Amino acid sequence: YHPLVDLQAELEASISALVQLNQRSHERSLQAYLLVVRRLRNLTSKDETSLDFKELLKAVEPTSNVFHTVNMMQFELFVLFQDWEVALPCLTEAPDTRNRYLAMHASARGMFLEALVYLKTSSHASSWLARRKKKMKAIKTLRKLNGLVEQGNDDVRHYMHILMAECYVLEKNASAAENNFKAAISIAELHGFLHDKALAHDLACAWYKAQGKDDWAFSCSLHPWHA
Repeated sequence: YHPLVDLQAELEASISALVQLNQRSHERSLQAYLLVVRRLRNLTSKDETSLDFKELLKAVEPTSNVFHTVNMMQFELFVLFQDWEVALPCLTEAPDTRNRYLAMHASARGMFLEALVYLKTSSHASSWLARRKKKMKAIKTLRKLNGLVEQGNDDVRHYMHILMAECYVLEKNASAAENNFKAAISIAELHGFLHDKALAHDLACAWYKAQGKDDWAFSCSLHPWHA
């Protein structure tokens, strides 16, 4: 049994009803959620879905709320699966999406994801200047998140530790990176952000693997966060 199976069935039933009612805007929004569920279930074959994200974005007005919702869902998936270079255009090529996302109640998460993508893509930038620009953008966001923590918002503290860990990864400070990954995992678990705990685990695992520490990476990948 997998809860996503039931969720997929509910979404498909709702989409069918909205199609009959000719409620295209709502139907497209639910199509985006359905794409996310199918992607998480690793259902990517053409016979499993009538639309992909690109086709869905083409089917709606670029100025509509649905367009921005679909784009940010796609962005979240790219981050989840660590497709960093593909995630970046969701921000840079659709600035309206970025601005709307950062203006929503999820603004802290939007800032965190943006900074994380800049950090992860900075190591592959074409020049030293490009790497520095991306890193500085991330550090600027890190300072904003720190301001939220100082105001008493502990729900973003694990974001800070993930970003600090990635900064230390770039600086090749292994001890500090590991400590911040561990802090991010424990704080995310404490506050019930299991998806961010999973993300921190995946990032730490990828870091260990990149260092050639396959035993550590394997151990990290077996951690029961997914249970």
